[in-house]
Amino acid sequence: SRDKGKDETETWGTDTMVFQDDELSYALGKQGGTRKKLERSSGAIVQYVGHNALFSGTRTERRQAREYMKWLFEQLEGPVYVDGWQDRDDCTVVDVPSDCIG
Repeated sequence: SRDKGKDETETWGTDTMVFQDDELSYALGKQGGTRKKLERSSGAIVQYVGHNALFSGTRTERRQAREYMKWLFEQLEGPVYVDGWQDRDDCTVVDVPSDCIG
């Protein structure tokens, strides 16, 4: 990306991810709500152009945005487990009793 290295950390850049048709509407969320949540939680700028997601920000922000997007899609298959959650400062684990699920 042409913006790479233009900040103090020299890690600024843009990453991309390509969506399938069925993933696109899920990634957008109602009125773009999911995209906005991804931006707030990761700190990255998240935009969609066609079937492409663009994540702009520092290396850490982009990594988190991509990871959160991956977790979002994993939810479609079932519960999501975050390996190494104990070592992260961006995760909170909530145990939900099985009788409350569904």
